Amino acid sequence: MSTAIKRWIGRVPDVSAVLARFPVAVALMAVFTAIIIFFAIFEPEDNFGRLLAGLVIGAYLTVCWTVSREGRGLPPFRIGEIGLAMLLGVLAWYSESLMISLPMAIAATLLWLGNAVRNRRERDDLHVWDYTHKIWTGAAFATLGSIIFTAGVFAISEALRSLFGINIRDLIQDFILPVGLGFLAPLYWMSTIPPANESYQELHENPGFVSKAVAFLGTWLLAPLTLIYAAILLAYGAKIILQGELPKGEIAQLTTPFLIVGALTWLVLEPPFIQNKLPAKLFRKAWFFLSIPVTLLLAIAVGVRVGAYGLTPERIALIFCVIWALGIGIWFTFGPKVRRDIRFIPGVAAILFFIGALFAERMSFADQAKRAKFFLKEASIMATDGSVPTKANIQISDEKAAQNARGAIQYLSRQDAGKAWRTIFAQNQSNNSDKVTGDLVDRLNLEDISIPSRGVQYFNYRNDNKSINIEGFDRLYGPFQIYRYGSESGKEQELFQSDEIKIQYQNHDITVTRDDIVIAELNYADWVSELSRSDNQLLVPDAYIDIAKSEIGRIILRVNSIGLQIDEDPSNRVQEFSFHILID
Repeated sequence: MSTAIKRWIGRVPDVSAVLARFPVAVALMAVFTAIIIFFAIFEPEDNFGRLLAGLVIGAYLTVCWTVSREGRGLPPFRIGEIGLAMLLGVLAWYSESLMISLPMAIAATLLWLGNAVRNRRERDDLHVWDYTHKIWTGAAFATLGSIIFTAGVFAISEALRSLFGINIRDLIQDFILPVGLGFLAPLYWMSTIPPANESYQELHENPGFVSKAVAFLGTWLLAPLTLIYAAILLAYGAKIILQGELPKGEIAQLTTPFLIVGALTWLVLEPPFIQNKLPAKLFRKAWFFLSIPVTLLLAIAVGVRVGAYGLTPERIALIFCVIWALGIGIWFTFGPKVRRDIRFIPGVAAILFFIGALFAERMSFADQAKRAKFFLKEASIMATDGSVPTKANIQISDEKAAQNARGAIQYLSRQDAGKAWRTIFAQNQSNNSDKVTGDLVDRLNLEDISIPSRGVQYFNYRNDNKSINIEGFDRLYGPFQIYRYGSESGKEQELFQSDEIKIQYQNHDITVTRDDIVIAELNYADWVSELSRSDNQLLVPDAYIDIAKSEIGRIILRVNSIGLQIDEDPSNRVQEFSFHILID
């Protein structure tokens, strides 16, 4: 049986060679595909996205490791590749708590692929160029093949459905596409990776068709278009200097792609048979010098943005872009020619992204927490000792500072709400901390932020509809806010009293009485316990609860907000409940 399987695999072009050369990477892609199929079929609640990213990074790095050892004449080190893959899987799985940026890690790995062929070896620009353009040409064909494959299977599906009434769309989405795109496409790409020591002498006198195509693209399309765009950007920079004002959010969008495409174009024009052409000569002499003022323009824009809104991983990536572009621009313009190794261009970017993968999330979180505290104090919401008064005692002295604090708190809460609240409000971790932070959320209009309780899972609901629909009602009472803490839960509290009615609560029971007779009643804890929950949010299907039809009319309780913590003690679950009472 095993002989027959080997014979069948051997008939498939390149598959046996890929399995022999990159067995760990192939295994990782097989696991990647299996996980996607499992998710598509069973739809589990757990999110394996981080693990999938770890598998992708592991596959790329094991390919780099194999190629690097091949280039140095060393045998494969499979145990090391397996250990590396397992380590990356664990780091990716815990990347959220470790604050590791997986997108930056993937970017660093991809940028290092081309350098792997000459890793820890002497400079050979032509070898690096030949190897790099071949692996990315293979990636381009794999992408094109994936698009054709996807279009083809859906065309077949539509034909079967139209002609025979057979629906295979679920089969395509759950199995065929994951296998084709998640396993076969990477397998094909790995089959196109050339041997590490493959000859590249043809680039001097007799380049192949692909090399000629790349040369044409770089010489007659990319080079002139990039130079024209450079002239436009320099003119735009001069206009900004004359006006003395930076535009909002435009410079990074214009300059970052330009710097990346320009560097790639310079790399494309590396081989001798390309450099002989006039457009290529002109571009290679001018590019890095022209990139320096454009990079400085980007640096100013990023600095202003960070100063105004603080650090985020995206802005740190832009800072890395400035460091990379300015560094290689100065080096390749003024550095000695014998040391202008083209490996520096993707290599420096890969190193910066690797640093970003480890530290960008942490740096952003720390910076935004610092900004939040600073602006809360500037707005007179937080005292100098870090304490926050109750809502009734908060008087915002600086609306702009309050808005900046709101932005920082929102960013932090999207990353890790619990850690954010513990970091910013460390002085408020008392029995009443939920009430204090609840007041703060209300005061800063932070309805979309969940307030985490200490050591427990917290869910909340904030009614996005700020106005209250009073159509058909004669009377509106409230808002009423209920907070519960420990022994206070059993105390009776009067919320409102008039000649007509009295509204009070005790032990989760909200009651409306008339002449000491209960005419409406709701146990809000029981009602909340039946609500569905998702991503720290309570899902309230209808905020208007019909609680009674009485002699004075229909009584409706309109829910404004809810705070719910999941604790071992059921009596401590509902910590905050805000509502209005409407009577028709």
